[in-house]
Amino acid sequence: MSTVSLQRPLTIFDTSLRDGEQAPGNAMSLQQKLRIARELEALGVNTIEAGFPAASDNDLAAVRAIAEAVRDSRICAFARANRTDIEAAAKAVEPARASQIEILGVASEIHLRHKRQITHQQALEEIESAVELARQIGFDDICVAPEDATRAAPEFLGAMCEVAARAGATMILIPDTVGCLLPGRVVGLVDIVRASVPLGVKVAMHAHDDLGLAVANTLAAIEAGIDEIQVTLCGIGERAGNCALEEVVAALTAHPMHFNRSTTIDVGRVYAACRLLIESLGLPMARGKAIIGENAFATAAGIHQAAIIRNPQTYEFLEPDRFGAERRMVISRHSGRHALKAKIEAFGLAPTPGLVESIYRELTASEEPICSDSKLRSLVLQNTVEAALPA
Repeated sequence: MSTVSLQRPLTIFDTSLRDGEQAPGNAMSLQQKLRIARELEALGVNTIEAGFPAASDNDLAAVRAIAEAVRDSRICAFARANRTDIEAAAKAVEPARASQIEILGVASEIHLRHKRQITHQQALEEIESAVELARQIGFDDICVAPEDATRAAPEFLGAMCEVAARAGATMILIPDTVGCLLPGRVVGLVDIVRASVPLGVKVAMHAHDDLGLAVANTLAAIEAGIDEIQVTLCGIGERAGNCALEEVVAALTAHPMHFNRSTTIDVGRVYAACRLLIESLGLPMARGKAIIGENAFATAAGIHQAAIIRNPQTYEFLEPDRFGAERRMVISRHSGRHALKAKIEAFGLAPTPGLVESIYRELTASEEPICSDSKLRSLVLQNTVEAALPA
């Protein structure tokens, strides 16, 4: 197993099956959820948020099925701060070897006034009662998520964290619910939470990508000493999505001395796990998407290709095979003779100077942007035959 491995542990919480699945177009069948859950387990994810049991009987059944199937990862159930949700969560995760409940609080003024229409005091009493109930029911791992924490008044956010910890919460999540956070503010938020809870209470980060900063904010949280990060495969999730697991893992892998953190993620399975999700959902994916996009480890420019042939590190900061992906040398009208020669050799044919030059001229004159391997092979064979014919 290839792992990001250094010093202080950083746990990985994946919410692809809850936050990711509830986004438009991402709904999954039970069998799809089970396949993804097993892949997340094999990937080395510490906690899998399997769903929101109180949402429906089907959701409860799905979380319970995942709790029965997964043995190595902790199973988390999402709940609002009320008895119905907490009891449904308890029923759903009952078969799990290790379980957690994530309880949603209300942190920002706009959510207090316009979403819930409750006072600050009511919000504090609600989260205190919910945590105490979860404890009574049997949860010993309780994460409290003060929703919209990044737009909350610092004093009230601190008060909610303090109340939750005193009631028995073992982790406080910092949700950037609307993706408004800037990386420079992350340390201050982490400090507010840390100062409000005892040392034994862990702190986690949940970043949304509305400003395209979910990964940057999550990396800033890791630098600030966060204990756990919440992520999804391919960054799926509400609106613009969540922090992408594969991108954070890539950053940790590429800069181990900078972050100085260890995870249990099997880096070599990252690409396969993302491809499974993409294929399961028929998920559109930008060609240039980091790590998992079609062009992430592909090149068609001759100058780049010639250098990569000599030493891949010239234009590859990340090695594709480290993540279970493959390098692709794409032949196009922008490719040079070095790449053509390498491709012809890969076909098991002799790349004579005349053959390479003939095909090179044909490609540069072509209006087609890409020359597939099958078409290139045909061109090679055709030019080889023509060169062998008598003048």
